[in-house]
Amino acid sequence: MPFEQLLALAILAFVGSFTPGPNNMIATVTGANHGFRAALPHIFGVPFGFGSMLIAGAVGVAALLLTHPFVAALIKWAGITYLLFLAWQLARPKVTGKESDARTMKPLSFWQSAAFQYANPKAWMLAAATAGSFMTNHPTFVSIAIIVIVFSTAAIGSLITWTWVGSALRHWLSVGSRMRTFNLAMGVLLAATALWLTVL
Repeated sequence: MPFEQLLALAILAFVGSFTPGPNNMIATVTGANHGFRAALPHIFGVPFGFGSMLIAGAVGVAALLLTHPFVAALIKWAGITYLLFLAWQLARPKVTGKESDARTMKPLSFWQSAAFQYANPKAWMLAAATAGSFMTNHPTFVSIAIIVIVFSTAAIGSLITWTWVGSALRHWLSVGSRMRTFNLAMGVLLAATALWLTVL
């Protein structure tokens, strides 16, 4: 892969990974509520899931799915529904007593985070853009591997950063009702993200 193309790929990967989106919001919330270690499955599940999507894009599966109106709509609305579900888990009033922990949004597992990429409209748009720009004219195994490694590196770096931000705020948020206000605000932002995706 020529240096200029690799540089363009790296810019796309890092901009696409570090800008706010569902994955980064989930990482921040997990870090704030449960600590950095609890977010590790999410940090590594996201690049695994997205990497498999890039491979699907390389063999034309992603383009085939996204050009089929019914399948594209199914993916879009499944992702929006799941984001709204997560937003509700965050924003709903927290009960007191033994049930309180059960009512808090639990950290996603490795496989949940990986599978979520297939219901994440932002991930599909990024995978389609990558396939259209960097995987045309029969990409080789080496070029596909480079693309997956670049995106995985960017995703892990981004998720570590956003998780660190959340975990750094954890002590401050533990005072009074700050955590409740934070979760409510993040739930509203996640819902707003889901609603914004409905118009795309």
